Amino acid sequence: MSTAPRTVLVTGAASGIGLAVAESCVEGGFAVGAVDVDATALAAVATRLGDRFVAADADVCDETSVASAVGLLADRLGGFDALVNCAGVGGYTGDVTETSPAQWRRVLDVNLTGAYLASRAALPWLRGRPGAAVVHVSSQYGQVGGAGFPAYCAAKAGVIGLTRAMAVDHAPEGIRVNCVCPGPTDTPMLRRSAASPKVRHREDDRVAGRSLLPSPADPARVADVIDFLLGPGAANVTGAVVPVDGGWTAG
Repeated sequence: MSTAPRTVLVTGAASGIGLAVAESCVEGGFAVGAVDVDATALAAVATRLGDRFVAADADVCDETSVASAVGLLADRLGGFDALVNCAGVGGYTGDVTETSPAQWRRVLDVNLTGAYLASRAALPWLRGRPGAAVVHVSSQYGQVGGAGFPAYCAAKAGVIGLTRAMAVDHAPEGIRVNCVCPGPTDTPMLRRSAASPKVRHREDDRVAGRSLLPSPADPARVADVIDFLLGPGAANVTGAVVPVDGGWTAG
């Protein structure tokens, strides 16, 4: 990672895109404040990445849990220069008549409310930091519909709206806010989703037909785009919604 932020708070840092972002930061000599609900996985990553990876387990859906973890990490690291919201859950629930209220709430709570709560807790620590930046992780399904994913599409579209609102609100403070919209990415979440026969039946042909580039993508390639958005090369970029979907939404 060759960007300006020196200390980066990453949610969902124990696996998938969040882990790829954390690895990129640590490899570049930056410190990572890592949040994830999976304490065991966080501890394993901390052992591998060393002292620059400082972890606190938290449920991003729980306001008290998030605030406590962010406060602990800020105290240990001296605040943050950037926030990357990667925490998420997969969203295949069937159509709206098949999606239970509990499933709907869970998908929105983790993917959308979690980004809001982490931002709410972290932003006071970003104020006054040169080059401060936030990157949210949305999805191609925040921009297009997906059969059987009504809650996930709604949540990820909400992340795009949150990004734009925060960009307007916090530009006067010098804080840039952008989001990336990955397509199919080789993460544990995608592999769990693909294990479902219903998802596989509905999605295999769509992935093959919609992705113009090889799919699924390496999470490190998504981290590369996040790296750019955090850094000085993106100093004039805020409120942007950046597809990293192999051309899924191009046509």
